[in-house]
Amino acid sequence: MVKKIRMLGMEMDHFTLREEIVQSELFYHKQELNIIRTVSIDMLSLAADSQIIRGGIAQADLIVVGDSEILTEAGIYSAQRIREASEHGFMRAFLKDRIRAQSSFFLVAQDEQDLERLMEFLKKKYENMIIVGTCVLDACTQNYDRMINEINAAAPDIILSVLTSPQEDALLMQEKAKISARIWYSMSRYDQTSTKKMSFLCWFQQLIHKGRFKNAVHSYEERNE
Repeated sequence: MVKKIRMLGMEMDHFTLREEIVQSELFYHKQELNIIRTVSIDMLSLAADSQIIRGGIAQADLIVVGDSEILTEAGIYSAQRIREASEHGFMRAFLKDRIRAQSSFFLVAQDEQDLERLMEFLKKKYENMIIVGTCVLDACTQNYDRMINEINAAAPDIILSVLTSPQEDALLMQEKAKISARIWYSMSRYDQTSTKKMSFLCWFQQLIHKGRFKNAVHSYEERNE
């Protein structure tokens, strides 16, 4: 199986779920912060015209495909891989493994609403998770030192991030070396794993996102033929 996806002038990892988990386990034997990025169609749509986001994706130590449309656009139609991406298989397996290992987590969100939504999701799905701290980026007014000090004081094993691009990309490119943790895990649209029936509005919004993604890919290819 091809281990790299080439799209929008970038290379992204293309591993099976098992291979992704094996790769992530290697990070616990390293001293520096390792970045796991879940890439979505929204992120890639923005990356087509953003060097900051492209740089952030390139910086990742492991890239997890978060939307099946990324695979099919790259010509990958494996039923197993499409199911793993659609059902957010890596997130589920990774969090369950780390909770079983009693790893500690620090939560990072863009604003209070995002943080509350994340905590509600984790409480419902992963109630045994050890959370040692939380931080909201908007409250730091782009002063990353405050966030970094809070993270380092809590000394977590894993940082769970639901920050948006390009804010997350800029933060990690600028401050990665200062952050003390084993893994920074960017979760992307984690809450779409809900079993609740999707509303018409959510379905329509996803349809728009898919259209933007396809247009971004095709426009980039036309400009760079």
